Amino acid sequence: MRWKITGSSVTGRSHVDRGETGQDCHRAGSIRIGDREYFIGVVADGAGSTTHGGVGADIVCGRMYEHITGTLRNTADLSCITDGEIRDWIGASRAAIAAEAVAKERRIRDYACTLLGAVAGEGHTLFFQIGDGAMVVSADGGEYDTIFWPEQGEYANVTFFATDDQFSEHLNIRHYPSTPGEIALFTDGIQTLALSFAQKKAHAGFFRPLFDALRQHPENGFQDFSRQLSLFLTRDDVSARSDDDKTLVLAVLVQD
Repeated sequence: MRWKITGSSVTGRSHVDRGETGQDCHRAGSIRIGDREYFIGVVADGAGSTTHGGVGADIVCGRMYEHITGTLRNTADLSCITDGEIRDWIGASRAAIAAEAVAKERRIRDYACTLLGAVAGEGHTLFFQIGDGAMVVSADGGEYDTIFWPEQGEYANVTFFATDDQFSEHLNIRHYPSTPGEIALFTDGIQTLALSFAQKKAHAGFFRPLFDALRQHPENGFQDFSRQLSLFLTRDDVSARSDDDKTLVLAVLVQD
């Protein structure tokens, strides 16, 4: 078994209209250790109220990916990775953002960003999240389960960030005792498209065509599929539903 993976981060229409750059970021890929292949996906959304949230999102995605791959090379059994190690990954990534803030004479809150992550291997998957956005999984392309519901603060459009001093208080971790056949991670710009807030469930009609298309796409066409995904996320009808930045990472497990 192996993973087919794609992902895209696009700038929302609201940012484009103001001449601003997007503040979403992602890192996704796979790593093979011995006869096992692992999927790693990390997604972050820079806070819209900050000046450098996009930089924070870029730093946290890059550092988290490095920490995860480093841990896997030393501990190939995902079930042995503890909640404390996940907190350490995030703490070290937050420290990298803090160092950037000090170097640029800014506050760490200027780099505020959410964080979502998934690490999947043979028979076990880790999920962790701070803030809004969501991750969904399916074993066989049927129903799609939401790992954590997007966490928001006391007021609308307020959430929690990996850069917060008390980030651990809003860190959700789940050890999933199997390997989903399909995994999606996405930022809050896609929530209104992908989730039913009334029913608190994921829309299978949104995810199933995307996963089917990825599964059927030619093996050498990952970059091309990513471009197609970007075009989909910037379509007029999609932008009409949400003018925010959008990130979507997809992974499917396929037979060798």
